[in-house]
Amino acid sequence: SLKEGGLDVRYEVRDGAEARRLEPALSENVGMAVRLYGQRFINPPRYMEALARSVRERGVDLREGVGVADVRDEGSRVTVHLEDGDTLTADAVVLATGAELSRLARKFGVRVWVQAGRGYSFSIPMRRVPAGPVYFPVQRVACTPLGDRLRVAGMMEFRRHGEPLDPRRIQAIVKAAAPLLDGADFSDRRDEWVGSRPCTADGLPLIGRTSSPRVYVGGGHCMWGIFLGPLTGQLLAEAMVTGQVPSELAPFDPLR
Repeated sequence: SLKEGGLDVRYEVRDGAEARRLEPALSENVGMAVRLYGQRFINPPRYMEALARSVRERGVDLREGVGVADVRDEGSRVTVHLEDGDTLTADAVVLATGAELSRLARKFGVRVWVQAGRGYSFSIPMRRVPAGPVYFPVQRVACTPLGDRLRVAGMMEFRRHGEPLDPRRIQAIVKAAAPLLDGADFSDRRDEWVGSRPCTADGLPLIGRTSSPRVYVGGGHCMWGIFLGPLTGQLLAEAMVTGQVPSELAPFDPLR
């Protein structure tokens, strides 16, 4: 159970009528709900904008829209060759390229393959946007307030990163979620999107040093990257500065 795993999660089981009283966005087709306390959610675009602004204010040079063609360990330094022809040098680098991690990390001894587990989402208007996230476990559809609209997301499609969006996946999410939401206009869908979750075969992230003492990896978090990213960065920074890998990272050794 969650409590046996060290998580103190407070919850209440509600029947359908009580669930609709607490959250009017739920339809009559919802017969039972579990209310979780202490949960949080964020607006990803606003979070990323704030994060970029914060690191830039501290002197970080962020280059947007530029791909990495290759990373090479030159012995005393690392060179990063960009797809626009530019080259960067550093004492050490962290490979954190999401679902494309294996393309750059494999040459540094990382054999655990990272593949794209693609998720689909879109936003819709609601007569009343839910006060917080709503998850339908049977349908595997997650709904999150995003401003004055509701973001509806689902699917786990194992397909190559960069492949075009498959409209059938969007329709499958609509079919699954529409009967469960009241006052939702699924005909006014916006921001239809597919994104690649970086998934590993054993389900564990890849965090730590590679076969090169100057090349580190931080990735393979699947759908938990936005939650585990800050801690990953903190532990990697400790390893890079001290030369000692924190014991907490042992299960996530990229060379396992």
